[in-house]
Amino acid sequence: MTMTRPRKPFEPRVDPKPIQDVPALSSVLGQIMALRGIGRIRGDRQLSEAWQQVAGAEIAGGSRPTVMKNGVLQIVVTSSALLGELVSFHKAGLLARLQAEHPALRVRDLKFRLRSRSE
Repeated sequence: MTMTRPRKPFEPRVDPKPIQDVPALSSVLGQIMALRGIGRIRGDRQLSEAWQQVAGAEIAGGSRPTVMKNGVLQIVVTSSALLGELVSFHKAGLLARLQAEHPALRVRDLKFRLRSRSE
């Protein structure tokens, strides 16, 4: 006597629902870069290169960009004499050149400060 197995009842094939709300790869990579500080390093280098190009060797030799917050590029200056000269005579010209030659940086103002002893 041969025994047959009971048949399973017919179940229609159901395709899985499409995956939704999956973040784009570029978004995920951007978050990873931000967490690791990679974007900041690249941004710092870009700011430094732009500053050296716009400021020229003499001014760039005694100053360096440190950070940009809300479109305000902060520049650390090594001497009070250079600080006074930049604020009084060069700020408007440097800002105009940065905006014209490096529009992607979106610099809307410059803020100069004297370097502290710990920097």
